[in-house]
Amino acid sequence: MKEASSSHYDAGAYRAGAIPSMPASPKKRERIGEELLPFGDYASIDPYQQLCEDAEFVQHQDRQDKAFYETDDWWWDHQRVRFLESKVGIAALLLMIPYICAVALLALVVYLGIELTFFLDPVIGGFSILAGLIFFALGIVFIFVAVPFVSRFAMSGVILLATPLHKYITGQAREYMENRCSEFNRQTGMVSFAQGKKKPPLKAPFVEFDGYVERVVQRGGVFYRLMFVHRYTGKQFNQTSLSTVVDHKHEVHATWDMLQRYMDVSQPMPDVPRLEPFRHLDPTTAEYDRQTGRNPRYWRDLDLEAWKAGEGAAHLKAQIDYPWSRQRCQLTPQLGKVEMAVYRKQREAAVA
Repeated sequence: MKEASSSHYDAGAYRAGAIPSMPASPKKRERIGEELLPFGDYASIDPYQQLCEDAEFVQHQDRQDKAFYETDDWWWDHQRVRFLESKVGIAALLLMIPYICAVALLALVVYLGIELTFFLDPVIGGFSILAGLIFFALGIVFIFVAVPFVSRFAMSGVILLATPLHKYITGQAREYMENRCSEFNRQTGMVSFAQGKKKPPLKAPFVEFDGYVERVVQRGGVFYRLMFVHRYTGKQFNQTSLSTVVDHKHEVHATWDMLQRYMDVSQPMPDVPRLEPFRHLDPTTAEYDRQTGRNPRYWRDLDLEAWKAGEGAAHLKAQIDYPWSRQRCQLTPQLGKVEMAVYRKQREAAVA
């Protein structure tokens, strides 16, 4: 598939068929327990688990508002994919409110049950313990019924108290997002990884970042996620909203495949739900869709359950069966062909 309009993309945009000569890696790229992922050899398989989750999400948004993707809150489009560091923030704290309410109600029930037992003991003797247990059982039932209402009331209270500070909170939220926002830019071929409030983001061409399948040992077994390592500084990035922990290694391979094809302007953008509303805005993708007659609302109008039972099941099988280990890296042969100083000058000249 050829690019429909080269002028639409910057000179530094990534093309797997035109990877430049690059400096050698200062350290060995092989890592114990982690699998180095190849550049430029595509399976054209998008991650099944993400397809299912995103299709459900996009369809829900589409039912609420047909123009849902036109807001600044939509972080995937034809120019860039943005994502955040996986840090505990305000949203996580808000999600804790129902649990806090449940614990508070449980403590109240236990306290009242003990007090009731001691209060009734002089009156009914040994039956006071039974009465306390009955009260405790009824209290547990009450907690399950009351927690949704109490949580809603508590969250409404938090919002009410925060209303006078709306401008301040909005400003802080915007600053928080800017400090933790990273992106893959299809148009420029650049990648930017946030490094927190005190450090500027690490910005470099996509070809300078190696992808790895990282093994994550957690309670219950071994899991996997996509990790990015900047080849020339050694800095690694794995705890991001783009590289969530998954059960199977093939899902990580498919995510890397999808991300590469998104960055490669000689390829149409991956056919995934989050990018669907923007396919007509990318020349290479628009030309591909014109030639193939793709339905512009395929994912938004899809019967997802029927897809999972049919095409989705076949997609998952193809993802599992694909010989990922046989892919050949198109970037590795280019390493060590040029010194760093010369490479940097070539990069500067290319984007000037």
